[in-house]
Amino acid sequence: MLFIENGLINFMKVKFCVILSIFAIFCTICPVFAQQTVITIPSSDVLPFGHMILKQSNRFSPFGEGFVSLTPNVIFGTGKDTEISFGVGTSIRDRTDVKLDMTAKKVFRIKKSTRLTVGGRLQPSLTEGENPDSMVYAHTSFLVKKTRTTLTAGTYVAGYAQMPDSTGVMLGIDQTIIPNKLRIVADWMSRQDSGCALAAGMKYRPVPATSITTAVVIPNNSEDRVAFSVSVSQYLGRVLPEKKKDGEEL
Repeated sequence: MLFIENGLINFMKVKFCVILSIFAIFCTICPVFAQQTVITIPSSDVLPFGHMILKQSNRFSPFGEGFVSLTPNVIFGTGKDTEISFGVGTSIRDRTDVKLDMTAKKVFRIKKSTRLTVGGRLQPSLTEGENPDSMVYAHTSFLVKKTRTTLTAGTYVAGYAQMPDSTGVMLGIDQTIIPNKLRIVADWMSRQDSGCALAAGMKYRPVPATSITTAVVIPNNSEDRVAFSVSVSQYLGRVLPEKKKDGEEL
């Protein structure tokens, strides 16, 4: 009887996540270039000043006791190849945990095909009395023009409920299949900590300003569960006027 009850609860969690994903797709009526991540790691994409993206990220697992994670984000370009994002993530498993999701990054354009990206993330919990999760990272992305392949490699230092103290490696690949329409993507974060995993999937643009990513996430830690990820990004364009240059009238 308990087995059936747990199975029903897991099914309802997964069903709720799928319904929310579909709802996000059809309710974002404003016309995104990119999702600002490969899958789980930050990408070298950066918004111009005053431009905005709305993103809904969902992750769920029907295995074991199952879980659902829902994270809506607002991503905003702050100028000079920098951007910030703010969101609230809700994880539903044996208990419900709500965390703020605050990130920032700076992109340096070394050459036309090469970028250096540095950034960080802070995730304080709103439901648990513990120190926030945190991460700082740096990686280089290189575009192979002939094959339309973007390769990303770098390092990060992360802390779970503490200051960053665990060093790891992040790798990513983004392969264009149909320009401005379909890409195959994968990324990997080393270490056995929660959240470090191999992810692989695809990005699809039904229209130029909307991007949908679906992926399978395989954790490095055998105790964690394989999960499925679905995210939808909506590019809103410029929401603030351009900055005035020195000497230019307002």
